[in-house]
Amino acid sequence: MSETPERRPKPHLRSTASAVAWLQPAGQGGLLKFWEVAALVAITFLAAALRFYRLPDLPPGLHFDEAFKGVTARDLLNGAPPRLFFESDMGEEPVAAYLVAAALALVGPVPWAIRLPSAIVGTLTVPLAWWLGRELVALLRSGRPVAGPVDGAPSAGAGIQGPITGLGTALILAILYWHLSFSRIGMEPILVPFFATLAFAALARGLNTGRWPAFVLAGLALGGSLYTYKAGYFVPLLAMAWVACAAAVERDFLRRHGRGLLLVTLVALLVVAPITLYFATHPANFLQRPVSVAVGGRTVAGGPWQAVVQNLPRVLGMFFLRGDANPRSNLPGRPALDPFLAVLFLVGLGGALRHLRRPAALLPPLWVVVMALPTLLTDDAPHFGRAIGATPAVALLCAQGGWASWRAATRLNRRGVRLTVTGLLAAGLAFSTALTARAYFVTWGRCPDLFHAYDVGLARVAVHVATLPAGEEVYLTPTSHDHYTLQFLVHRPLASFDGRAGLVYPAPGRAATVVVLLREDDRTLPALQRTRPDGAIAWTLADGYGRPYAVAYHLPASSTPAPTPGRPVDATFAGAARLLGYSLDREAIAPGESLELTLFWQALVPLPQDYTAFVHLLGDYNPATKGPVWAGHDNQPDAGRYPTATWQPGEVILDVHPLAVPADAPPGDYSIEAGLYLLATLERLPAISSDGQPLPGNVAVLGTIHVGR
Repeated sequence: MSETPERRPKPHLRSTASAVAWLQPAGQGGLLKFWEVAALVAITFLAAALRFYRLPDLPPGLHFDEAFKGVTARDLLNGAPPRLFFESDMGEEPVAAYLVAAALALVGPVPWAIRLPSAIVGTLTVPLAWWLGRELVALLRSGRPVAGPVDGAPSAGAGIQGPITGLGTALILAILYWHLSFSRIGMEPILVPFFATLAFAALARGLNTGRWPAFVLAGLALGGSLYTYKAGYFVPLLAMAWVACAAAVERDFLRRHGRGLLLVTLVALLVVAPITLYFATHPANFLQRPVSVAVGGRTVAGGPWQAVVQNLPRVLGMFFLRGDANPRSNLPGRPALDPFLAVLFLVGLGGALRHLRRPAALLPPLWVVVMALPTLLTDDAPHFGRAIGATPAVALLCAQGGWASWRAATRLNRRGVRLTVTGLLAAGLAFSTALTARAYFVTWGRCPDLFHAYDVGLARVAVHVATLPAGEEVYLTPTSHDHYTLQFLVHRPLASFDGRAGLVYPAPGRAATVVVLLREDDRTLPALQRTRPDGAIAWTLADGYGRPYAVAYHLPASSTPAPTPGRPVDATFAGAARLLGYSLDREAIAPGESLELTLFWQALVPLPQDYTAFVHLLGDYNPATKGPVWAGHDNQPDAGRYPTATWQPGEVILDVHPLAVPADAPPGDYSIEAGLYLLATLERLPAISSDGQPLPGNVAVLGTIHVGR
């Protein structure tokens, strides 16, 4: 008898039912229980609260790598061509940059927008961890039986093992200091646990149900992990290792799941094809960062393998004894697990190791091992950022340890024991939550090391620069103005030079402020105070320990803003740069000694290219050079930190050149010459004297110095 139209399910109801069935964790009849949904929502809100609370001001400042994401994202929004891989900053994968671009477009070019995607991704990983725990429990129950009891065997609590393990995994990941810390940094490592958790939750779902959408999602996540961070390249390796081990411990694993695994592989290969092709044609871009941090790059007795052996106890100890010492990544030295979570982790690990013949039990410990390899094989171990991909498995093992502890209490069949263990677990989780919140927001948040770890000083310099009059020249020494933190935060012209190799004075009639970073440059402020006593310190900044960090020295407008050279010279090069004179730090020198010669340049008109300045010490014939040159020094002005293409008309640039006199130089008077040339062609700029006559060899003869013992 055919079904009547009234009794046939309507199409939209069939679609809704299919969607609900697909989302329903495997092995559960009916819909999710209300308590489980409510608990998951509460845990996700807790994760969000920990990751968004005080996000605009903690971490403080804006670290170089975070600012790189901001500058790159801003360029994309301003029309820069999309890229599959960003070669700058030693090469970075693209996902983080595009997420930051979306955040900047949404909330504007504020520093905390760079951290917004990390906070969102870190929060979303928490419900994914619930899904992962749920599906792995279902996979454990659906596996072929093995000799001896397993943790997934039916029992009085079997019906809630999936929900409890899933919720426990989500809760522990939410409160794990390690994961929380990277969820609040505007950098790409936090993407790795997100893609890894999504990949293995979907893969377990596919193995449980055989449905192709789950396998497709797993393939997309596995392939997508290569677009996140170098540690993300280990996620597909983990998948391959797990499948190989599962096939070894469960005889018919490949026969039962071969089609689904093949679909995962094909989808993943399609996803990684573009970046694989890029790296095949640009291998240096792929290798630049790994080679720079690999243990093979260090000089260690015994070679790279000895370095790995030295790293091993540090990596093992990072879970319980001493963690990452970098204040940017961790409360320095704090282990990844607090005492309570460490106990749960060991219990869960022990249970997993007892049942390694089950693929679902095998995955978490294998996950920890594989995703710890990026820090084991590189310098500065333990490095929490490189091992961040292990955090979902760590949370999962802790949750399994909690479940095993509660299960052991229920086997005693004593209500008091069960309630006591339940209370202890709840109290322990509350303790861990409070410990994480205090460690991050109080102890770490007040750590004075954050000042330098997050470039707080440069961020405050940018704030001060914004308060200066628009028509005033602003110089910074010795940090370059193109430091990414300054690029993102400074929205006005900012020049930079290195006061340890020279000085820059503004054009006549122009006021200027010179910001000196005192920790690195102790020469500029005394030099300015000596040569421009009409100036004054207008602003100071101390670091986290109260030590002087920066000072702003204000130079009022003056008709003679720069000091007069000790030895005047008047030569003009290509009508663009005038050599006003020079000074020496000594009048005579002995063979084998060095002196400093400072050239006084004045910019006349902008120069289109960066020219190299040279200074030669000339005497009698020198067999070593087959000419009259006995010493010389070639460099772009200010040791390359204030090149000629950046000179502004009227500025005076003091350019220091060291001259080392050879030990075999004969005594006598030596002449000094100087000039400018283009390094690419070695062609010198035309030079004329003060009366307009061409200078022979396009050099200015400065004067003489006596060499004698």
